[in-house]
Amino acid sequence: MSTQENLKNLAIKNAKEGDWKSAIKNNLELFELNPENTNPLNRIGVAYIQLNKIPKAKKYFKQVLRIDVNNRIAQKHLEKLNNNKVVAAPSFIKQHFIEEPGKTKTVQLLRLAGKQVLEDIPIGRSCELKIKNRFISIESNNQYLGTLPEDLSFRLSKLIKNGNTYSCQIQSCSTKQCCVYLKETFQSKSNEGAHSFPPKDIALNPMSEIDESIILEENIPVEIVQTDEDFERTLDDVNTDDILKL
Repeated sequence: MSTQENLKNLAIKNAKEGDWKSAIKNNLELFELNPENTNPLNRIGVAYIQLNKIPKAKKYFKQVLRIDVNNRIAQKHLEKLNNNKVVAAPSFIKQHFIEEPGKTKTVQLLRLAGKQVLEDIPIGRSCELKIKNRFISIESNNQYLGTLPEDLSFRLSKLIKNGNTYSCQIQSCSTKQCCVYLKETFQSKSNEGAHSFPPKDIALNPMSEIDESIILEENIPVEIVQTDEDFERTLDDVNTDDILKL
C-alpha cells in the first residue's frame, strides 16, 4: 500500500475516532504529497468545524475553491458557515450513535464545566466515567466536563463495581449543553439479565429537593435517612439486588 493510501486511511480512522487534531496532521501530510488533491483540505475543514475553530475551517474551504472553483463540498460547507448555520457531524460519526435498547443511552450532562472547556470539545471524543460518592463524573483527558444525573449514576456505579464496562463519547456539545452517548461494552456474570438502561426512567434516588450547592460537594451521602441515629447511606450501603432487579 502506498504512503498516500496509508495516510488517507489513517486520517479517516482519526476522524471516526474523533481525534480531529491527528486527522488534521495526517491530512496536511497527504496534501503535501499531492497538492492537486483537494479531498484532504475538505477533511481538514470538517475537522476544524468539529474543533469549533470556524475561521480556520473557512480558510481551508476557501483554499479548496482556489484550486477547484466548482468543488461542491467546499461550497456547501462555506455557505453554511457564512450563514452561521449549524454543520452536522459527519455521517460516519453518527453511525457510532445507533441506539440499542437496554445497552445504550444518550444523556445530557449536568453541572457543566466552563465555557472555555466545552467550546473545544469535538463530537465523537471518547470520555471516561469517574465514580464519585454521589454521582459519576464525565472527564476527557483528565478534564472535567459534567456529571450524569444522580439516578443513572446510582445505577451504573453498582453495575460497574460488579464488573460491567462502558464506553462514553461526545454526541453533541456547545457552551450551554453537552450530551454523551453511553454504551455497555461488557456485562459481567453477576449483572447477567440486568439492563444498563431500562426503557422506563429510573428514579431510585430523587434529589430534587436538595440544594444545587450541596450536590457539588463530592463527599456527601447518596441518601439521608431521617432516623434517631441519623444514619447516612452511601453507594456501598445499597443492596445490589435491589437496584439491579429493575
